[in-house]
Amino acid sequence: MGRKLGGLDRVLHCFSLSLCSSACACVHSMDEEEEDDERKALLLSSQLVQLRGFVDGAAAKTLAFHLEPKTVELKVSMHCYGCAKKVQKHISKMDGVTSFEVDLENKKVVVVGDVTPYEVLESVSKVKLARLWVAPDPKQQAAQSLQA
Repeated sequence: MGRKLGGLDRVLHCFSLSLCSSACACVHSMDEEEEDDERKALLLSSQLVQLRGFVDGAAAKTLAFHLEPKTVELKVSMHCYGCAKKVQKHISKMDGVTSFEVDLENKKVVVVGDVTPYEVLESVSKVKLARLWVAPDPKQQAAQSLQA
């Protein structure tokens, strides 16, 4: 049994890492120049101060604070309650959606969250025919109301 353990020790010794600083995990010996480069800081201390001033300034918000929830309105081809439920279930599983509203009568879907209009359109189009809701122009509405 001692002999098998001795053989196992030799095998494990081959795979063990050397503790000296001139060897790395890939068993590649480093020159002194390479070692010096590895020990150097990536940023100089003067650059570090400049970065701190930038980060600690008034714009020290994280990315989550920069993203304002966006409202995306879609016109979706829904003709029954089942279609509306299908769209509702699909939107509820989307990442970044905080709230949504499905209006079957007007065939309109409103999605609010950290999403882009293209993301929502592409995703909902997999379930039902959809396109971006184009708000009517106020000038056209005024002209139509004058004609009526």
